This record gives sequence, C-alpha cells and structure tokens, in this order.
Amino acid sequence: MSDNSRKIYGTASSRLAVIEALLQSGPMSRSVLADQTRLGRSALTEISEALLQAGILHEAAVVRNNPGKGRPSTLLSVNAERGYFVGVDIAETPSLMVLTNLLGDVVSQCEIPGKSSPEEVAESIRHGIRHLIGSEKKPTKQIFGLGIALSGVVAHDKGVCIHSSALGWHNVPIADIVGQATGIPTYVDNDANAAAIAEKLFGKARESKNFSVVTLGARVGCAHYIRGRLYRGHDGGAGEISHITIVPGGELCPCGKRGCLNTVAASESLLAKARAAQLPATSVKDIEVLATKGNRHAIAILRSAGEALGLAIASVIQVNNPELVLFEDIAGFDSGLFTVTTRQTIENNILPRFLSSTRVLFHHVEPSFLARGAASVAAHKFLLEQAVR
Repeated sequence: MSDNSRKIYGTASSRLAVIEALLQSGPMSRSVLADQTRLGRSALTEISEALLQAGILHEAAVVRNNPGKGRPSTLLSVNAERGYFVGVDIAETPSLMVLTNLLGDVVSQCEIPGKSSPEEVAESIRHGIRHLIGSEKKPTKQIFGLGIALSGVVAHDKGVCIHSSALGWHNVPIADIVGQATGIPTYVDNDANAAAIAEKLFGKARESKNFSVVTLGARVGCAHYIRGRLYRGHDGGAGEISHITIVPGGELCPCGKRGCLNTVAASESLLAKARAAQLPATSVKDIEVLATKGNRHAIAILRSAGEALGLAIASVIQVNNPELVLFEDIAGFDSGLFTVTTRQTIENNILPRFLSSTRVLFHHVEPSFLARGAASVAAHKFLLEQAVR
C-alpha cells in the first residue's frame, strides 16, 4: 500500500469512527468526540469540518458547561435530514416498505404485494416509492439509497440473491432489476444481516462489538457482529442457523434437507403444527394463549420449538462467545412459554462461564422492523461512501 493510499484509508477510517461515535452516543462536543474516537484535536477539527460541509453532521446545540467559567460547547450530531432511504422487506408477508431518515427513524410506510417475481417486485417497489414520498412530500432526489431484505443467501457486493427457498429465487440480480426500475442506488442483504446492521447503527447493539441477532418470524434468521463489523463468512452464508439439522431425519424443509431448525422453530412451522392438531390458532400469540390454558398440544408445540432454538443458540454462544444475543420477536411470542423455554435451554446447555458474560435479550419489534433494517443497509452504504470522500 502506497503512502497516499494509507493516508486515504486512515482518513476514511477516522471519518467513519466519528460518524459511528455520534450514532452510538448522540450529540457531543468536539473535545468529548476527540477523546471518544482517540483522534487528535486538530485531526478531529479537520474531519468534523469536512463532514459539516458535506451536510452529514450539523451543529446541534450550545451547552454551557459551568456558567461563568470557560467557553460554551457546541455539540455536533448526525444530520437526520441530510437524506432519506427506502427499505423493503420481502422476507415476511405482507411485504412492507418504509422511508427513513439518516438516523433510521421511519417517516412513512406502506405495504406492497409479497412473494412475486423479481420484475413484479421491482414494479411494486416503484409504485410504493410514490406513496412513501407523496405522503411526506419528500423529493426523490433526497433519496440516496434503497435497501432490500430477503430470506436467503445473498452476494451483497454484487446485489444478487444467490438462493432463496422462501422466494424460489436462484442467482437473481435483484439490486440491478430494482435499481433500473426506480433510478435509485439499490442494495440487497439477508434479512438477519439487515436487522443486525439496524441494531448496530440505531438500536440496542450500538455499544456492542461482539453480538448476534436472531430474527423470529416466518423463518428463523441469525447474523453476527465480530469486533464491531458484520461477519459474512466466506461467501455470504454466515449465520444460516435456520438450516442447522436439529432433528435428524425430521420434516422436509423447503431447502431440500430434513429436520432443519426452521421446520421446528419458525412461526410458519408452529402454525402448521397447530393446524394439524386442529387448534383454533391463526397466530403464535393464539398458541401461547392456548398454552396458558393448559392445552397439551399448544404446550408441546411451543416447548419443542423453544428447546430446538435454545440448543442452536447455545452452540452459537459457545462458538462465537458474543457479549449479547438479541432476539427480534417479529412473530409476537412476547414473554410466553416459547421464550421461557428458549432461555432455559440456552442456560442449561452453555458452559457456566458464559452465563455471566452473555446477555440474552428478547424484545418485540414492530412489523416494519425488517424494512427499517433494509433501509439501514442503504444508509450504511451511504455513510461508508461519505467517509472515503
């Protein structure tokens, strides 16, 4: 690497560190920001001025540290209105679209038809964008990126869905197809990766460097951050716990294997088992309610699912040693038997030394969560590009 390349890389890394620190901790004075990023005051001043001129940062407020003593501090923060991003979730049904600002706040949303052909998805997204910007009166030129979250293996750098058994897609250049239809730079990622990026940038994992996110929806997803960066594995397939064989010779999974975790712990599987047992349940919440009333079929379904998921995550904890495992409850399990069983199974199947060092957190998320994660993929790409300018 040449001296000039090292300088460019160093500047980009420092700019990104400044942006990430402000996303993590909120508005800060220049002196506090310099200390947190370990940058010299002169370097921090140069970087902050460049980001202010680019509109990425703005001066948020003036704070007097001690009245009558010293100069007041001007706080820097990320400029939420610098640009907007579209996020599309085609992993769940119905498919949702959101428009977010640079801080990940949802400013509008809508539904589009789900599980269509790539071309139909692109056309639905194009119409959806009109609705999103029309309701907020935002010009299209202020939308700097569009992110798509889907269930499957993705080559995110090429914008290609390599394989999705849920969608029936193989080697689909979905980013190019949607980008051509909308005229907006488009990026695609696995839905669990999108969720992890959202949690790192704007959510409950902002202060964590080593964590795993588990999405609990129609399918089970998982993604990992290691040393502060998303871990993708050799070809983008890291985190595919949904297809871990949990019941050898078990039910046939859409992927073609038998006994995958998805066939036991995904909400689609639980509802299929409830129908087979003739339970009056149209949601996992209904199954949880039946379990509280002592229905043995509901109890068996939830316990089996929780034990399977708990065993899978116990293995993840012992392999990766994360500081945090964050369960994103999209399906609506809340704090019922499934959640309790999952937590107990994890605790019973990890080494004692991990019990005190691993935080396990379940939290219910809004239906728009994965779409917001998809928008975060586009926002993250935009911020990376700004850092190297």
